[in-house]
Amino acid sequence: MGGFLLRRVGAALIVLLLASMLVFLGIRALPGDPATALGAENRDPEVMKAIRHHYGLDQPIPVQYVKWLSLAVQGDLGSDQRELPVAHTIVERLPTTLELAFLAVLVGVVIGIPAGIIAAVRQRKASDYVATTGALVGLSVPHFWLGLMMISLFAVNLHWLPASGYVPFTEDPIANLQHMIMPAIVLGTGLSAVLMRQMRSSMLNSLGADYVRTARAKGLTRRQALFKHGLRTALIPMATLFAYSFGLLLVGATFVEKIFGWHGMGEWLVDSVTRNDINAVAAVTCFAAVMILLAGLAADIAYAILDPRIRVS
Repeated sequence: MGGFLLRRVGAALIVLLLASMLVFLGIRALPGDPATALGAENRDPEVMKAIRHHYGLDQPIPVQYVKWLSLAVQGDLGSDQRELPVAHTIVERLPTTLELAFLAVLVGVVIGIPAGIIAAVRQRKASDYVATTGALVGLSVPHFWLGLMMISLFAVNLHWLPASGYVPFTEDPIANLQHMIMPAIVLGTGLSAVLMRQMRSSMLNSLGADYVRTARAKGLTRRQALFKHGLRTALIPMATLFAYSFGLLLVGATFVEKIFGWHGMGEWLVDSVTRNDINAVAAVTCFAAVMILLAGLAADIAYAILDPRIRVS
């Protein structure tokens, strides 16, 4: 198990290094002069020269990258256009986005996993068609449209839930839940559709496997064979999907946070791109890459737990 984890961690570090290079080069290739954005309305040539020297923009790209990476490894991600530390802003905004992603995953799992199991067990029956159609609708409906419709119905017309804003859980748990319901459902519906389709496919493969038929032949009921043997195998591909979905939700929360007026990582990324704030954009993008890589590592660990044969691969 130790060797398995070391190989996965080493591969993740290599991928992270390559991702940081791509992010840095991509941001430097964007149109516009970063010094102009950092200088706001001041266009004095001497000021522009001083800004380029201060941020190292007058140095070759490889030198800029090495300097940026060395500082990033130490936790120094630079400052944004407001001269605020980027790392401090990440720590400040991350809990909001993490809570949204966690609740969205919870919504997706609670809806998607049972629906996929039911659809597989009752294949080609009414419940299967209902679940499959619901998954298709969930995949087709855009998040921004669903969010606006929910705000119009539950906030504007019925006055059941607040339309926007965020209240920390530590301040008021009830108000926090009221503000979380709609964003979590909007973000979780698409995930539940993906989980449902994957779970249905995995369960169908497990139900047709030889070991399930052997278990039935030994006297186990269909339910016992399903949950004792079939479900565990079906959950192996779900581990990867579940882990990566959590990482991607941290990035995909961008539009949801904008619609519901949340000051999270997604909203900050949109604002930073609009202002051409290169330090903030680089930090958020690399942070998203780290989250996705950590999710992949968590999926590998879950694989090894669910199927010990993978540990020696």
